[in-house]
Amino acid sequence: MLDGQKTSAQRSKESGSAKLDTYQMERLQLFHETNPQEPADGIVFAGDSITEFFPLKKYLGRDKPLINRGIAGTDSVWLLEHLQEQVLDLHPAKVFLMIGINDIGRGYDLSAIVGRITDMIAQIRSHNIFTKICLLSVLPVNEGEQYAAKVKIRTNAAVQKLNQDLQVLAGAEYVDLYPLLLDDRGNLAETNTIDGLHLSQAGYAKIAAALKEEL
Repeated sequence: MLDGQKTSAQRSKESGSAKLDTYQMERLQLFHETNPQEPADGIVFAGDSITEFFPLKKYLGRDKPLINRGIAGTDSVWLLEHLQEQVLDLHPAKVFLMIGINDIGRGYDLSAIVGRITDMIAQIRSHNIFTKICLLSVLPVNEGEQYAAKVKIRTNAAVQKLNQDLQVLAGAEYVDLYPLLLDDRGNLAETNTIDGLHLSQAGYAKIAAALKEEL
C-alpha cells in the first residue's frame, strides 16, 4: 500500500465501539451514584476525554470543590442527552463546558454542534439563573502524518470555525484556550500532546494557568 493510500484510510471518520459504549454507560452510572455525595455549589467540568483526563485538583487546587464529569469518546449529542447526570443534578455554582472535537471527528455539521451547545447553555441557565457558565474553546489538533490514525478527519480549520461560532453565544462566558497550545505552524505543539489529540501534562498545565483566573 502506498503511503498516501494509508494516510487516506487513517483519516476516516471517528467511530465508536462496544467496549467504549460500555465504559461510557458505566461512568454515567458512577455519576448517578456519586452525585448526591458531591457538595452543592461546586465547580463542574463537563466534556469528553480531554476533560476526563484533566487532573483538576493537581493543577487548579485541592482546596476547591472541583468535580470532573468528563466521559471519554463523547460528543455534544451525548452531553446534551445526559446533561442532567453530568451537570444539572450537581446544582453547581460554576460550569466549565468543553465539547465538540469528537463531533468534528464524526463529521457532524458545525451548525448542528453549535445548536446543541446552545441548548446546553439554555438548560443550565433555566435550571439555575445564577450558575456561572464558562464555555471553553475546542482545542487544536496536530495535523502531522504521525498522528493521522488518532486525529482522523479533525482539522484545525474546522476547530477554528466552530470556535468562532461558539464565542458569540449568549448566556456563557467564552474562554479561548486554543492559542495557548499552538506551535509556530499553527498545530497543537508536540510538547502539549501525547497523540496529536489528547493533552500531555505540559498541555494541561498551560490551560490550567488560564482557567485559574475563571475560578
